[in-house]
Parts: sequence; structure tokens; C-alpha cells
Amino acid sequence: MKFSCDLKKCRGACCTLKGAGGAPLLNEEVSIIRKNLKTVEKYISKEHNDLIKNEGFLLGEEDDYSIHSFDYRECVFAFYEDGIAKCSFQKAYNNGESDFPKPISCHLFPIRVYGKKRKILRYEELYECSDALAKGEEENVSVFEFARESLEREYGKEFYKELKKKYSD
Repeated sequence: MKFSCDLKKCRGACCTLKGAGGAPLLNEEVSIIRKNLKTVEKYISKEHNDLIKNEGFLLGEEDDYSIHSFDYRECVFAFYEDGIAKCSFQKAYNNGESDFPKPISCHLFPIRVYGKKRKILRYEELYECSDALAKGEEENVSVFEFARESLEREYGKEFYKELKKKYSD
């Protein structure tokens, strides 16, 4: 499957998907996010900061955490740049203010991870990403090539090499 995100068309839809909960979090990411809250608060809106201060950024319980969303839509850590929703953690990371790029579930998107051992990987098909499918075809980029950095971050370079070898056209 071909995939290459087209932010100009989707406007960062993955950060603003309508629903009851935000992106899934690993248990170990909760403390990392807490440690980085002060760093990212300058990027997010007053409404999002107020929600975090009043209700927290976290939903769920251990082994089933997710990020709180604003108005059942926007991730509380989303901000807008040129009309495109972006991640405040990624912004801080890109600016050298943090060593945490973003939660791994966000980094891997549109790949979703399932199973207790986190070994089942699936492409999550969303209407909002239809332009990314077309762009991926145009650029001849597979979904796993698009997600290379995040796959290597989560599973290692050797895993990625084997994946590419197994699914190369």
C-alpha cells in the first residue's frame, strides 16, 4: 500500500479526529509527557492549556491511557500553524527543546499497533487520509517507508530492514 501524508490537503486531520478519546499512550509515555508539559504549553492555545490545567491531559487507566481531546475533537497538544493542526511535542523536538518527538502512536500513524506484545501492525484506513494514498502512489512511497523513522524508533533498524525486504515491490 502506498502512502505519503499530504498536510496541505488534510490540514493535520490526524490531530483533530472527532471522537471520544485522543491518541493511545504507553504507560511510560505518561511521565515523559508530564516532564515536557512546561516546554510545550507555549505552543498550544489558552483553551487547551486551561483544559490540561483543569482536567489533565490523560484519560483512562494503566495499560489503557489516551490523550485528552478538546471538544471531543482536537488533541489537547495540537496547535495550528498556517491553518494546519500540528503536534506541540514535535515542534519542541524540532526546535531542540525536548528529546521526545511525540507519542509513538502518533508517530506511527497511520499504522496502529495491537496485541499485548505490540506485535500486530495494521494500516488504519481513514477518509481523511485519502489524499495521502494518492500522493503515495504518485511518489511511489509505501506506508512502511513513510513510517520508517517511527518504525525504527519503536522496533529497531533491523526490524525495518526485514520489513522492507519482505514487502518490497
